[in-house]
Amino acid sequence: MWFGTLRWRMARSRGVIVAVVIVATVLIGQMATSILNAVLADRALQAAAEDTYTYVGDLMSERVGDFAGAAQDVVAGTASELVRHGGSMDEEILVRALADRLSREPSVGTIFVADTDGHLLALAGTDTGYTRLDVAPGTGNGSTVLRTDYDGSLVETATETTTVAYTAASRPWYRDALAADGIVWTDPYISVRTGEIVVSPVTAVTVDGQVAAIVGADLDLDILGELLEDIPIGADARAFILTGDGQVVAAPTARRDELQRLLDEQSGLPDAEDLGLPTVAPSALDDEGDAIRTRDDTVSLERTMDPDTGLDWVLHLDASTADLTPAVDDFKRASSWVTIISILMVLVAAVVALRLWRPIRTMRVRAATDALTGLANRYEYTRRLRAILRSAEHTEDTVLLIALDLDNFKQVNDEHGHDAGDVVLAAVGDTLLESVRVRDVAARVGGDEFVVVMRLGERGSPVELARRLRDDVATAIHESFAGAAGVGATAGFATTADVGYDPRHLQTAADDALVAGKRVRKGRTYAYGHAAGSESAGDVAGDDAPVQQDDAAAGSEDPARQADSLPGN
Repeated sequence: MWFGTLRWRMARSRGVIVAVVIVATVLIGQMATSILNAVLADRALQAAAEDTYTYVGDLMSERVGDFAGAAQDVVAGTASELVRHGGSMDEEILVRALADRLSREPSVGTIFVADTDGHLLALAGTDTGYTRLDVAPGTGNGSTVLRTDYDGSLVETATETTTVAYTAASRPWYRDALAADGIVWTDPYISVRTGEIVVSPVTAVTVDGQVAAIVGADLDLDILGELLEDIPIGADARAFILTGDGQVVAAPTARRDELQRLLDEQSGLPDAEDLGLPTVAPSALDDEGDAIRTRDDTVSLERTMDPDTGLDWVLHLDASTADLTPAVDDFKRASSWVTIISILMVLVAAVVALRLWRPIRTMRVRAATDALTGLANRYEYTRRLRAILRSAEHTEDTVLLIALDLDNFKQVNDEHGHDAGDVVLAAVGDTLLESVRVRDVAARVGGDEFVVVMRLGERGSPVELARRLRDDVATAIHESFAGAAGVGATAGFATTADVGYDPRHLQTAADDALVAGKRVRKGRTYAYGHAAGSESAGDVAGDDAPVQQDDAAAGSEDPARQADSLPGN
């Protein structure tokens, strides 16, 4: 019988299980949503960082292009002026023209003009004015250099003459200008005069099909370094100008000292690896000449310059993701905290649920169960009866309601005490639980009054079910306690086929069958409408046969029993 009791209690706990599952589902859904939000925020951060980086790359490329373009304009303007003068100009006029261009174009540090004989005139801007270098080729590979310092009004302030192992015709810029058609940018090289990296646009001045002079301009890389320092994506961002093969052209102001140290320590130009810059292979660039890579919390961008500038340089940017998209980064942190809190809430809720599971289940069972028998109490029985009838009416199933009453039960309490009576009642409860399915209901509705509600389906006739149930109860009573030999059970039953699906009518019909039958004889099973002596029920019975099972010995000649003996007994 324990299996029936367990099955009944599990059925009673179903509502609690459903509630816990719903709560757990909501909490897990909240946690999953928070985690998903964190993942989406991370993706949004990366996408926003790339969008921001692309924008900054466009902006910085445009700035560098404009900066370099100004130097090209200086070279083009100087070359045009020389062409107008037939390829050469008076030196004083030329110096004033070059000084005027230097004052207008801060991106240029030095403008130089060399003729085909190897004479070179260069004018550089200084903090106090200008410095002019006149280089005259001597014998061998040496040249005489006359240095003249001017103030801001081109008034001579000092002169100095030196001899250097230098010829203009041997310099890379000279050869590049002669080999090119129009303005061309030199590869970066180390200046003989300053020992720093120099990069220059140069062009050959042609008059009547003959090269008359070479004009060039050195970019002011100090100013370019300030431009590379001024990146609108946070204080820690940095930008560099590299050649296509990774050599350093320009570095931000904060790294200029390091760059100069490398120049002093090694022969040749430093490359990106010397400065610890993570670069990508040219094959990694996309169709637009860009490559974005995220490593830890740093995003790197490499972008080739616009081909229209004539520069084969690569702009390299490094910035932290937090600097690129501070708002999205703040959202990511907030989302991470929400995720952590949600997970903690789920864990706490799980612990609380586990701690409350048994008490809640116990309270739920106690609220719906008769403590002595384990059957449904009156409240639970009423609720379940309505639910069963509503469902059965929808599917047009027949429902059987059996009302049972224990005969002479008071005698056990009076003679053997209430503990003995409790044993009998518990035995009845176990029997009823074993006799019903989970979707049926068995209840104790009074001291020794019980009700069973069954959906028939394919289970057989209500007559046989009611009679067998009453027989099982009677047997359990006699087996439970030796002093219960005089106790029996009487049953009355009705079906929805008799009275319809109204719970009150069905209950009343079964009670009427039970009460009318007990007037005839106890210890039997009575169908609604066929119990002898039931005037109201008799009108409903029609031609159906009552079922009667006496607990007394077979063969009794009792007139009442003989009067009630009908087919099916």
